[in-house]
Amino acid sequence: MFDYGQLHKIPTVIMRGGTSKGLILRRSDLPADETLRDGVILRIYGSPDNSQIDGLGGGTSTTSKLAIVGPSSLPDAHIDYTFGQVSLDRQVVDYNVTCGNFVTAVGLYAVEEGYVPLTEPITSVKIYNTNTKKIIVAEIPVKNGQIQYEGGFSIAGVPGSSSRIMLNFLDAGGTFTGKTLPTNSPTDIIKLENGQEYEVSIVDCVNTLVFVRAEDVGQTGTELPNEVNGNTVLLNTLEKIRVKAGIKMAD
Repeated sequence: MFDYGQLHKIPTVIMRGGTSKGLILRRSDLPADETLRDGVILRIYGSPDNSQIDGLGGGTSTTSKLAIVGPSSLPDAHIDYTFGQVSLDRQVVDYNVTCGNFVTAVGLYAVEEGYVPLTEPITSVKIYNTNTKKIIVAEIPVKNGQIQYEGGFSIAGVPGSSSRIMLNFLDAGGTFTGKTLPTNSPTDIIKLENGQEYEVSIVDCVNTLVFVRAEDVGQTGTELPNEVNGNTVLLNTLEKIRVKAGIKMAD
């Protein structure tokens, strides 16, 4: 029984993968009961609390990622990876999505922890993502028998540079609906109650996304996150489009 009144030590690694950062926890170190497990995870992150001041979370969605890992349940993979998005303002860990950025951290972790032996110049890590039931291959650079952490590769949203970790998503289409194009069409027309129409593309590839042109919703496509999050009219419009697209996928 997990006693919240006592101090329990749970090994973890804090790691950044792409533009995401979070904790990697071993499945064997967590309670088997899912409700109890999520309670422990929320306590570790300091959620629910938008600042996560009493935990290891970073106070934003991109710094509140979670990976639960363990030996693979499949013979053709090295490690199992369950992604969780830890909520800042609710007592919830969402396992219905996945994160491609954070899987780079899982690949690196797998090599560091010996789930797969080092090979030069690239160590390929086969990761079974339990959220999507798909295999992702991470390519970890290795030189002189050591992981290459330093390098000149950079990405938008992350300061500095490091080595490049490539990802290959095998058979990623149709993760949730069974089809890469859930409506069998590359474009669809979404009509809102106010009569406004938007041409969108609905794509199911790892995650299910709805693409809409920035100019169609009065934007340039270069807005920063705070500009988008502070625009209630835009957010309301996008939410209505998202809901309509979900209904169209279900038809």
